[in-house]
Amino acid sequence: MTTYETLFLIPNLAGNPFDPEQNNVVVDFYGTGGKTKTILAFFDGGTTWKARLTAEGTWRAQRVIRNGLLVKTKLTTTSQPQPLHFVRRKGLGFAYDNGKPYWPMGHNVAWRSGNFDVADAFAKMGGAGENWSRVWMCHWDGKNLDWDTKDDTLSLTVAKRWDGIVEAAQKHGIYFQLVLQHHGPYALNVNSNWGENPWNVKNGGFLKTTAEFFTHPEARRRTKNKLRYTIARWGYSPSILAWELFNEVEWTEGAKNAPKTVETWHKDMAAYLRSLDIHQHLVTTSSHLPGGDLYAAVDYEQPHAYPPDLAATALSVKPTNKPIFYGEIGPSGDLNGDDGRYLKAGLWASLFSDASGAAQYWAWENVEKRNLYGLFKAATGFMAASGVTALRPATVAVTTPDGGVASSGPGKGWGETKRTLFPVRADGTIEGIGEMPSFLQGTAHREMFPKADFPVTLKQAGSITVEVQTVARSGGTLAIKLNGKTIAERAWPASGSDTQVNATLTAAIPAGTHTLTLENPGADWVTIRKITVGPVGASVSVRAKADSTRAALWLRRTANEAYPSDGTLTLSGLRVGAYKLIWWDTVAGKAIREQSVRATASGQLTITFLPFRGDIAAFLKRVG
Repeated sequence: MTTYETLFLIPNLAGNPFDPEQNNVVVDFYGTGGKTKTILAFFDGGTTWKARLTAEGTWRAQRVIRNGLLVKTKLTTTSQPQPLHFVRRKGLGFAYDNGKPYWPMGHNVAWRSGNFDVADAFAKMGGAGENWSRVWMCHWDGKNLDWDTKDDTLSLTVAKRWDGIVEAAQKHGIYFQLVLQHHGPYALNVNSNWGENPWNVKNGGFLKTTAEFFTHPEARRRTKNKLRYTIARWGYSPSILAWELFNEVEWTEGAKNAPKTVETWHKDMAAYLRSLDIHQHLVTTSSHLPGGDLYAAVDYEQPHAYPPDLAATALSVKPTNKPIFYGEIGPSGDLNGDDGRYLKAGLWASLFSDASGAAQYWAWENVEKRNLYGLFKAATGFMAASGVTALRPATVAVTTPDGGVASSGPGKGWGETKRTLFPVRADGTIEGIGEMPSFLQGTAHREMFPKADFPVTLKQAGSITVEVQTVARSGGTLAIKLNGKTIAERAWPASGSDTQVNATLTAAIPAGTHTLTLENPGADWVTIRKITVGPVGASVSVRAKADSTRAALWLRRTANEAYPSDGTLTLSGLRVGAYKLIWWDTVAGKAIREQSVRATASGQLTITFLPFRGDIAAFLKRVG
């Protein structure tokens, strides 16, 4: 493909150059075979206007039209090769417009951090093989087009900053979501910027309340003008994966008090974007809320989560009627305290999930501070070498000489759930743990999540350990029950604020079949970081994806992490024949051993573990 830019002058222009009702300027491009494309033009200061087109073949700018009338002006057109391809939705996933699949993996870089700019991050991300990011149009970073102007014009200074971001994304192969609005300017209680919002009547604006943003005619008109300019100036670039209408709109008063008006706003703005965008970028929005009418008008869903266990959350997501992946994820608590363990767990779990993309890490400052780019490089290298994202989840049988434990944190943060049953399976997994909220509710909101039951069978006596992270200011209690009888309990009194307690409760469990229950008879919530039950299953858990001739594996130790142990795993459903097995270091990001293995006539293939600590990955491909 080729990107074309044409420049022209319109002297003595009357009216607002950013308002298409006063100055609707377009350029007609002509291509080979009599093809034509009408491209939105954008004002670039003084008397200068430009229009940009990316397309296959040879095109030339032929004429300029303003408000339906021909403009006599000289057009100067330049062109350069465009190595990137636009990304389209394909079923429950994504593909480049040349047909090759696209599976997004990267991390957020919402704004500049000190002297470390978005473009700097893109350079390092590209070097690590990342192909996705997310950048906000936020005022504190000088990136909101309509924040610093005193009228209904847009900032050209801001526009030039975005030129640099888009160019850096193209250079380093990063596809990013351009976040057009965020909740702060229209929220009162969560990250509020309403007090400094220039559209606030108290600052000389026209909005009396935050909720009016979604309904006020002037707010809608100005928002559409910003969207039109954004498409005109940067819509040429394939590096923009999607226009993101809003970040976490649920925190706005409009969404809390009149959700239908917010859903209507999303539908209207999505339709407006699509009506203007000749390059057909995807449209999305983001929220902590799953599904619902908020996502009705978008091409894919990208909820946000900050749970105790990123792996459980990443593994729990499944597409229904459109693609889905977590657009923000990070550990509950101190985001910059992660030494890479949470990031790594979320990345590798994503590769072995049903999601349409990775669970995208939020804390870019932490990635830079701790230089965690190597963890991305290890995961993206495995993705490229193994083809794991094109495979389907597979069942695998695991045996180890030493017993293991079922150990996981809840996969959700604050939220309501009807599910209270989480069976502990014989293979050491906890069914449905990714759907469990980490907030175990007390009497204040018991209807949201009253208890969690864990049916389990132990062949020998063992124990349950529950790690509590935080307690509400009103106080809370954790009770562990065995078959309805309390076997351990701890209460925390009310205090002046929510308190991080980092406490552990442990109770013995006899051999046999039991139901373990976690309840909170206290006043308010406690948060659960991790639940560990054992001995159960093997000391190594294995996630697998496969088809008839390929497989990918991710092995994690569940017990005795201090030393490696022998064990085997067996895959089924493979074509008979010889296979090449490659073991992969999940930290160094490289193949560390190659073996020859063979699938039997029954389609089974058994692998003896390579000794490892922590975790290790592997993939196999049929020879010949």
